Amino acid sequence: MRYRIIKHIIRRKRKITVRKALLLLLLVVAGFVLYCMYFSPAYPRNRNMANVQRVTVNENFYTAGDSWLLKNRYGLWEMYASGNAIDRGNKIGVLSKELIVRQEDIFVDYLRNIIPSKFMMHFLRIGVGIYNRNLGRYIPEENREEIYAISRYASTEYSWIGNNYQRIMNYHSAHDIGHAVQLMGFAGCSALAVWGDKTQDGNLLIGRNFDFHVNDEFAKDKILLFVNPVNGYRHAFVTWGGMIGVVSGMNERGLCVLVNAAPSDIPFSSATPVTILARRILQYARNIDEAISFAENAKTFISEQFIIASAEDNRVVSIEKTKDGQAVYSSSTKPYMLCTNHFQSEKFSAKENGAKNSSTSRMERMLELADSIQTFTPQKMVNFLRDKKGRNGTNIGLGNESSINQLIAHHSVVFHPYSKTIWVSTAPYQEGAFLAYNLNDVFNNAVSPRAGGFSIERLFIPANRQFIDIEMGSYNFYRYSINTPVESFSRDINLFINSNPENYMTYEYLGDYYSYNGNTEQAQKYYGLSLQKIIPDENEHSKILEKLDNLKKE
Repeated sequence: MRYRIIKHIIRRKRKITVRKALLLLLLVVAGFVLYCMYFSPAYPRNRNMANVQRVTVNENFYTAGDSWLLKNRYGLWEMYASGNAIDRGNKIGVLSKELIVRQEDIFVDYLRNIIPSKFMMHFLRIGVGIYNRNLGRYIPEENREEIYAISRYASTEYSWIGNNYQRIMNYHSAHDIGHAVQLMGFAGCSALAVWGDKTQDGNLLIGRNFDFHVNDEFAKDKILLFVNPVNGYRHAFVTWGGMIGVVSGMNERGLCVLVNAAPSDIPFSSATPVTILARRILQYARNIDEAISFAENAKTFISEQFIIASAEDNRVVSIEKTKDGQAVYSSSTKPYMLCTNHFQSEKFSAKENGAKNSSTSRMERMLELADSIQTFTPQKMVNFLRDKKGRNGTNIGLGNESSINQLIAHHSVVFHPYSKTIWVSTAPYQEGAFLAYNLNDVFNNAVSPRAGGFSIERLFIPANRQFIDIEMGSYNFYRYSINTPVESFSRDINLFINSNPENYMTYEYLGDYYSYNGNTEQAQKYYGLSLQKIIPDENEHSKILEKLDNLKKE
């Protein structure tokens, strides 16, 4: 639905007047001059890299010195990299060069899909260049070295966007920019931390869905990266080719870092990308106080929640950070804490407008489930993260943003900080198997990589076969259909409805289809049916109501 709306907006923008086109051209020229004058990629001082050779053990297993990359039988890539920043970046680059190229191909194809005009793409390139002209100044030298080394293995096909280093650095702000302008579908991240009487051993257990969704291809080659740095703590995080920032990770001290988007104004210049700040915390903080201090000393350019769970403290907090300040939220009345995509601290919660949206409705469903589950285990946490219902267990259709599981997750993870154990989801979404890894086991035995990978078989959590074998076919049919422009829709109507009959978007789409074809009566019927379903956002509800009212006036 979001992609269809974006495409519609772009098609409307093509219908500009000659005067507006000339003005836009002048802006582009002015922007290009500014871009050339002021954009500095801030290269690291140390750019000397050793000549590292990659050795192919088999088609899914590579080594480079003491580092390695392997793909296990569930399709998850496991990587280990050691050394100082430039050296480990060099090893990461040579080991995963195909993944780096593939990930950029997918990302650029996605942008071309929503912005098919070459002119607009070049305009976007210049705009991002100007916007991010000072980005390098906010990224620490160590991380710039790592990014620089990795960038040497990126594709040369996209030099029209920028050189390799400029592009890889800019991609680290994609989460921030995409969040600010809602270009990508990741507004649905959900996290739960439980402890005390809510867990078997009284220790922390954390689960999260990371709903950063470019497309299904982008999520195919997930990497669980184990980093053994010269400075700081050894750590692991879930990532993808070319990405050194952290969205979900844990270090050897049992400190976990998760990032969750929060309401943010559109910024006018770049600062520290939230994933880079999360990486700094993961590598150098041992407890919550140190994590808070790192966050206080960093300037970010969007609002974000940094969920910090600590084995040392056996507690969890959410660092709520905006360009105007920082607050720390924690649960004091119940042995669990929930996070979706709105602030909860006394300092920032007043910024919320009180409108009903997918973040608040997801929170309500999470509260129901958290209260109903007496004692959480890793399996029960995975079941929680896979929940697709609305409040009171209502069927609200697959892919509804009010669901904890919106079927768009790049990955889902479960952390047990005390034992240093991570469970990572495999495709599709969080419905595939969850593989367990122990940080101590991996780092203590990394010198002898196992061809089959380091996942712990006895802690394996099986895939949801009910969804994969029975429901997924219909859901894929629905997604393909609803992402088809209404002018090209040619599906059987009843088959389309039956593929996802409880989702409001099914009927809104049919309303759009009949409205486009001039069948006002049928369009009104389906808009009316859409309004009878659970709509997660008041703005979306108002938009459908406006469409219906406009038809009635005709």
